[in-house]
Amino acid sequence: MKVGSYVICINDQFTEEQLSKLSKIPKKGNYYTIREIVEYPEFNRTGVSLEEISNPPIEKSDGTMHEPTFSITRFRELDIPSPFEEAIKNVLLKEFEPAGVEDDGLFREIRN
Repeated sequence: MKVGSYVICINDQFTEEQLSKLSKIPKKGNYYTIREIVEYPEFNRTGVSLEEISNPPIEKSDGTMHEPTFSITRFRELDIPSPFEEAIKNVLLKEFEPAGVEDDGLFREIRN
C-alpha cells in the first residue's frame, strides 16, 4: 500500500479504549483512500490516515499531539484497472466540473 491507494475496510472492531479516542471510524466493507502512512517502530505497527476520515488530535505518550491512525491491517488494497479508472474519471468530470484543481490521477477534486 502507498499514499493514494484505494482500500476496503476488512476489520471495524475497536476496543472501548480506542473508541473513546476516536470520533470517526472506518466501517467494514466501505472504501477509502490512504492519505498518510505512519510507521510506529516502537510498537512494530504501521498506521494509516484516510482521506475520507479525520479525527481530532490526541496526545502521544511523549506529550506531542497527533491525529490517530488506523492499523494498516484493517484494510485490503484494491486494484483499480486503468481503463476503468479513466472511465470513472470521465463520468465524474462531466458530472462535477472541478475548478482549477491540478489532476494527480487520483480524483482529488472530489472529496467528502
